[in-house]
Amino acid sequence: MEWKRFPVPEFDYKALRGLTYEPPSLISATEAQAIATAAATVDASVAGGYAVEPDPSLLDRFNVRGEHAKLVLCALPRPDGHLLGRSRAWFNQRAFVLDGNTADAAVLYEWRTLRTFNTCLGPEDGVTLNRAAIWILSGRILGDHTRANRVMIDSIWTPDGDRKGFRVIAASDAEPNEFHDSCFELTWPS
Repeated sequence: MEWKRFPVPEFDYKALRGLTYEPPSLISATEAQAIATAAATVDASVAGGYAVEPDPSLLDRFNVRGEHAKLVLCALPRPDGHLLGRSRAWFNQRAFVLDGNTADAAVLYEWRTLRTFNTCLGPEDGVTLNRAAIWILSGRILGDHTRANRVMIDSIWTPDGDRKGFRVIAASDAEPNEFHDSCFELTWPS
């Protein structure tokens, strides 16, 4: 049996190259809280990704910098959704999966790529969520801080099989527009 030092799971990253960057529409903190509350009551009408300005003290806490710092609220129609992280980045990536947009938000998961072009961002098979709303902040690791990625929410993507979902895709550099540096697939049963 061949031994691998770093897992390299399958990841079809080529479709995420050369995309035209469209900054996500931002919702207010009040709207985000209303969506998170609705998701917690298993309201399927709010399922999807929503970009919001992160609380500045949250950015300070995790030492995340950069003009593109956006927190993505991910609302799922049921609390047993699945989150899978992938990366095909030249520079190491970091992702924070949080339970809110406040300075004291709990870190549900903190993931880092193991090395460049590794494809694994977080556990190889992802994680099953026990909540209907999470918040994602991702960036490129630069020495003592993390520079926030540019993010887009891909609501057109459809997962394989009998599942529904959406993706949060990110690029760590302004050019080229390679939105496979951090990719988060959020899915749930149909």
